[in-house]
Amino acid sequence: MNTIEKIINTTVNGDGDSDRHLTTLLGIALGSKAKTIIELGVRGGGTTLPLLEAARINDGMLFSVDIEDTDFEPNKEQMEHWSFHKGDSIGYLRQIPSKVNIDLIYIDDWHSYEHVKEQLEIIDSLVSPSTIIVLHDLMYGGTCPFYHSDLTESAGDQWAKGGPYRAVAELNPQFWEFSTLPWNNGLTILRKKYSSKFKQR
Repeated sequence: MNTIEKIINTTVNGDGDSDRHLTTLLGIALGSKAKTIIELGVRGGGTTLPLLEAARINDGMLFSVDIEDTDFEPNKEQMEHWSFHKGDSIGYLRQIPSKVNIDLIYIDDWHSYEHVKEQLEIIDSLVSPSTIIVLHDLMYGGTCPFYHSDLTESAGDQWAKGGPYRAVAELNPQFWEFSTLPWNNGLTILRKKYSSKFKQR
């Protein structure tokens, strides 16, 4: 089974919390011809595989960031297209030069409202309207097709203040647009329509 077949098989038959989005991630990365891809949150590398395969096909680079080590191992053909950074994603984003052209960002690390809000504030200064931002888990906990925006303390550390949904929902719709694929905890596609902070490319 080659890599593309593996991604399709996992999308159709996998039972992981993001498995049904793998071919979507592959398609977005290929269709946008993304060469510079950033992945925030790796774990076992389930979403890393389709993003990395797209980076390989596009002759680009995937930069994956996680505060924990990962046991994901790229195959021989993918190795030169992947860089793993162990550390906090906020710190990683802050050190990216503003002149870097980012094509695609995937966000699926710590899901607290404050964390995702800060990520998006930094990302705002790094991306153009041609950049695609994808976030997982706006419909976590089996709430699909509805957004989960629990504001109770009983929701747990990551979700008590509204989680990633609140961070995205508070974005100014004059400058941002988003839509969510309502399965497997939701996959949200976010795009900046306009920003006076950013000189159009």
